[in-house]
Amino acid sequence: MKCSSGLLTVIVLLIATPVFALAETNDRISVQGLDVTDLILVLTSALAIILGALSFIGYRHDGRTKLLFVTLAFFLFALKGAFIIGSDLLSLKQPDLDILASLLDFGVLLCFFAGIIKR
Repeated sequence: MKCSSGLLTVIVLLIATPVFALAETNDRISVQGLDVTDLILVLTSALAIILGALSFIGYRHDGRTKLLFVTLAFFLFALKGAFIIGSDLLSLKQPDLDILASLLDFGVLLCFFAGIIKR
């Protein structure tokens, strides 16, 4: 297939645009004013919600309890992301957030383990 030079230029610019939008301010990288770590956390939490919803649909369709544990794990992971994002808004102390995040990580691992060993 032939690709015109104009179309190739547009594709390259679309791929390179996020790189051009990165700006370092105060030792933090931001994309159009948003902190990259917060943006990644929001996207990760959104993906966890989507995967949780899909696994719940699979559970309702199939009825296997394994999928219910996987669903719970994904939603706990999304809840952890929501707490971390909300901690910036509520100004929670870092040790409180670390304990909560660690407990939620532990819950996620337990849910995945229970899903694996459940017959």
